[in-house]
Amino acid sequence: MKDTLTCIIVDDDDLDRMAVEAELSSFTKMKILGSYHNPIEALSIINSHQPDVLFLDIDMPEINGIDFVKSICSLETINVFITSHPEFALQGFQLKVFDFILKPLETERFESCIKRIYDFVKLKGKAEAYDVLFENEKIIFKEGHHVVNLNANEVIYLEAYGDYTKIVTEKKAHLTLATLSSFLESLPAGKFMRIHRSYVVAINKVQSLGNKCIYINDNIIPVGKTYFKETKKIFN
Repeated sequence: MKDTLTCIIVDDDDLDRMAVEAELSSFTKMKILGSYHNPIEALSIINSHQPDVLFLDIDMPEINGIDFVKSICSLETINVFITSHPEFALQGFQLKVFDFILKPLETERFESCIKRIYDFVKLKGKAEAYDVLFENEKIIFKEGHHVVNLNANEVIYLEAYGDYTKIVTEKKAHLTLATLSSFLESLPAGKFMRIHRSYVVAINKVQSLGNKCIYINDNIIPVGKTYFKETKKIFN
């Protein structure tokens, strides 16, 4: 992982923009290249500097955040929406934004997002060969110069990172270029379950079901509203 990640903030509300700047001041490995009132102002520096991360609002004048992200889809920025509008969450996930945070911005929630960004960038650096093979309950892929051969029963859970999927085992986490949906279709039937838009868990690894979350070892995994009824049926 590179020593410092660069980022840009775009929000038409001055106080909300300052709140993001204040939170970022705690992270020495995150450098702010600019903070802008609207996407048009930010476009030039985004194109010239290609920041690693873009934190942006959705409801903005001239062009909204969703349309703006669509317009820069060729860039490999990690896009994070920070918004007061939960109704845009589905569109955000369809755009494969990295995270969707609701205002008012909370320190703990923001720290969680930054940690996931660091983890993603670190793992992505190792994922140089992306072909994933599924055969006989095995997951085979290349990580750097090494071939990784996992048994499906080693997997604790899977987490979506856009077009990538993070594979978490008891020993290690891996990142592969394969969507979460393709993993779920290829893994052994009846052994894995989707509990959230971004998470699939190994059914036999789940220890308990909490209030809108699942516990596996030291991992607390959120259960999506759409999936809660079915999840409760299985794990209660």
